[in-house]
Amino acid sequence: MADQNQKKQGEDKNGFNPVAAAIAGAVVGATAAVVAGAAVLANDDSRKNVEKAIDEVKGNMADMKAEVEENLAEGKERVTNTANSVKGSFDHGVKDAEKAARTK
Repeated sequence: MADQNQKKQGEDKNGFNPVAAAIAGAVVGATAAVVAGAAVLANDDSRKNVEKAIDEVKGNMADMKAEVEENLAEGKERVTNTANSVKGSFDHGVKDAEKAARTK
């Protein structure tokens, strides 16, 4: 039988659940953002400024993508070179070990 006086976890003395309060705050905040966005876009000048900002962000993202791809290609080349060097050193060490084992 459940204790009727037992409080749920996260419920404070006033009966408010912090998770429910956070969700309600997020809903109110999202609604306010939509209303503010609609008000900004209703004005032609503001809309043009927003479109210009979006275009600038798209251009910056394309530049960043190209830079990341270039860095990845350079990194891949470095890794390949290092792996080849390690493999060569390892092969050389194995040959030296085999040679030493044959001489004893």
